[in-house]
Amino acid sequence: MSDWNGIVIGGGHNALTCAAYLAKAGARITVLERNEEIGGGTTTWEATLSGYRHNMHANYFHGFDLAPLSDDLELERHGFELVMPEVQQACLYRDGRALVIHRDLDKTCESIARFSARDAETYRRLYQRYGIDNRRFFAVQGFSPPVGPEAMRQRLEASGLGEIAEFATATPYEVIDRHFESEPLRVLFKKLLHIVHANDFAGTGAWFPMLVSNVASATLPVGGAVNLPKALATVVTDNGGTVQTGTHVSRIIIEGDVVRGVELADGSALSADFVVSGVDFPQTVMMANPSNFDEDVAARARNWRWTSEHSLMTLHLALNDPPNYRAAEFDPDVQNAYNVQFGADDSADLVLMLDEMRAGKFPSKPAGNGCTNTLFDPTYAPDGKHVSFWWPFAPYELSGRSESWAEQRERYAQILLSVWRMYATNLDEDNVLGSYLYTPYDIPQHDISMVRGSVRLGAYNADQWGINRPHPKLSDYRGGRIDGLYHCGSTSASGGGVNGAPGYNAANVVVEDQGLGRWWQPFEL
Repeated sequence: MSDWNGIVIGGGHNALTCAAYLAKAGARITVLERNEEIGGGTTTWEATLSGYRHNMHANYFHGFDLAPLSDDLELERHGFELVMPEVQQACLYRDGRALVIHRDLDKTCESIARFSARDAETYRRLYQRYGIDNRRFFAVQGFSPPVGPEAMRQRLEASGLGEIAEFATATPYEVIDRHFESEPLRVLFKKLLHIVHANDFAGTGAWFPMLVSNVASATLPVGGAVNLPKALATVVTDNGGTVQTGTHVSRIIIEGDVVRGVELADGSALSADFVVSGVDFPQTVMMANPSNFDEDVAARARNWRWTSEHSLMTLHLALNDPPNYRAAEFDPDVQNAYNVQFGADDSADLVLMLDEMRAGKFPSKPAGNGCTNTLFDPTYAPDGKHVSFWWPFAPYELSGRSESWAEQRERYAQILLSVWRMYATNLDEDNVLGSYLYTPYDIPQHDISMVRGSVRLGAYNADQWGINRPHPKLSDYRGGRIDGLYHCGSTSASGGGVNGAPGYNAANVVVEDQGLGRWWQPFEL
């Protein structure tokens, strides 16, 4: 008898999602995580001062309110909760103005109308179509294996969304510019594109309706992002499984195209009926030996495009008082916004920043987004205190060296704080109690799957999106010609972000192949 029915490699939220569903299905499951803590991209540290909690990667859980995980796995009972702020987005501009996105559609259109009456009406029509009437349609696509272009075109037409097939042939910038005339609204959506680590690639214009569908539904994990993997791990252990940290898998054991188990870095081995890899695609191929895959699959792994030309740096602050934004004089709701963007006033600013990052330069006009989580959940800091962060985009290497970030961490932290102070009036020494700059260099030091600071584990160019992610032969969450191998990381078809879709999809495939009982209802329209 095998040591385990299933071994899940990695302790990120997708791996733990898959493990939780399978453990509840009666499989004997163990999760093996190389780090001393679980979470991957859903980790929370006291990075500045004791008692001040900072989400180091994921903070905005987009679309989680529609994800089936919470209800299926009863995550709230295990300590995982979300809040959805009423004021969702505020895009600040250097002239003191701001564009604000609310959950209330009328209030959003009033804000947009201050810049363009025509754009306000266009937004109303688009948000009603993509963010209300058909939002579940987009969610369902993520919680199922992808289909090819022709099948997707038929699916879109059957749902009355045929225009999205036309978007797919363009770039996202082209689709955004086609719909909106004002630069403030254009730059808000273009920056959202980069925030999810997509880019202006040809053949990915379908990002636009997906951005619209979730622009007013971001949620914050109560108490920290790490509460999601903790809750999922509890489901695994409550159902007879184990979660082992500090356990590094060095090899997936395969005999005659059949999975037999894994070998650990200490030379020991564990046998299993199947193995699910929750780490990245190239690492999975290396652990399983590239010779066990078709050559075109192995070549894709060798040539995986990790980033869409940028990574992230995060300036975390421990504060007495929340940032006081100048733009609140223009619109007081800025002070209550969840996702606050600043640094780019127009498309030209974004293009300049991207060009500088391609050249390995620190951006002359840093731009990104951030949040003061304690405005919505005071448990992130001691009583009466606050935590805030800003995520500007950044190159992984400066002048060809990623180590430059670590060597000049304090210098760059001060530069970013000075830019932040252009928009907030009270970030002085009396208010800022502590700070920490989490750099692109730091990102893969914590999570080896985030190669070159790729927090989404791979660019969303046309060759690495949808049915092409990670490869058409592996887009069904199986391991190609290897029997008993599955994958569910952010390099899988549903991509990065925090909604558990890759783990959910892999679990559906595993129960079908392994003859386990599916105890949950399919997530459908």
